[in-house]
Amino acid sequence: MNVNPFNITFGKEPLNPINRTYEINKIVETFSNENPFSEIYVLTGPRGCGKTVALNILIKHYRNEKDWMTVDLNPESDLLEQLAGKICDQVKSNKMFLKTEFSFSFHGISFSMKGERPVTNISTLLNSMLKVLQKKNIKLLITIDEVNNNSNMRVFVHEYQSFLREGFSCFLVMTGLYENISALENEKSLTFLYRAPKINLEALSIRSITYKYKELFSINEEKAIELAKITKGYAYAYQLLGYILYENNTTKVNDNILDQFDSYLETRVYFKIWQSLSENEKDILKLVARGKTSNTDIMSSLDMASNALAVYKKRLANRGIVDTNTRATLSFKLPRFSEFIKFNYFD
Repeated sequence: MNVNPFNITFGKEPLNPINRTYEINKIVETFSNENPFSEIYVLTGPRGCGKTVALNILIKHYRNEKDWMTVDLNPESDLLEQLAGKICDQVKSNKMFLKTEFSFSFHGISFSMKGERPVTNISTLLNSMLKVLQKKNIKLLITIDEVNNNSNMRVFVHEYQSFLREGFSCFLVMTGLYENISALENEKSLTFLYRAPKINLEALSIRSITYKYKELFSINEEKAIELAKITKGYAYAYQLLGYILYENNTTKVNDNILDQFDSYLETRVYFKIWQSLSENEKDILKLVARGKTSNTDIMSSLDMASNALAVYKKRLANRGIVDTNTRATLSFKLPRFSEFIKFNYFD
């Protein structure tokens, strides 16, 4: 059997992605400026919208740039120690320090360069490394996928501010869910993150999905459009529907295909999204699933003031769950999210 051209493993770059060319180019153009207006970008959006895939494409781009060094960090471990270790590995392999001698261990750090005093704390160590990169006109790109508001992130972001104050060519791209980015921004000492440009990864173009389905399944445009519309442009749904159809050797969406589609979305994405919501947000979404989509209906059913509803609508929109483009009504952005609610949370 031929290899399935679609991939449903989170974090793994698909064989047939629909690239976020506009978003990637926006970051590259900003960082390429002699005096960039920002050294930071934040990619955000709901689970499964393609944040990790976009980040990996960006990393690949800069790995091919000779005057750049890329370092990808894990937000669940000590970020400063990771940064020092990964810079160390790269400069050693590239023999960047040439006539110097240096070594350090993470716990009881010891760093020395020939002719200089040993360094005994991570901040000074990183400053020494960044000075060397600066002298060699090498820019550093730090990437962090799926950030959250933990102590590792808070310490790192605070230290990163000092890198910028020192004038180092040190750039940062982070991805994260809206609620996690918001929590990190709200830390008193990290409010500078509010000023960092954010790119919300919106739905993929239905036209782009149509083209991919038409090509990969060898079907006509009308049939490809029908399949693409089921996904609502949701990146994970594009991969998932294609994967299921390919595994079942069909392009016909029947009850069996929809059952598989719904089951994957539930277990891999939607339950996690639902668990992250407040009770009021859940109540609003239940009403929308019942067809009560107008502001008036929602406020009346929940005895909720208009200003309170506006706050919840904004949160749900920022999480990528609902569309608020029509000011007086709500609709779901995520494919078959209404069916998910009806099946699991209706009596």
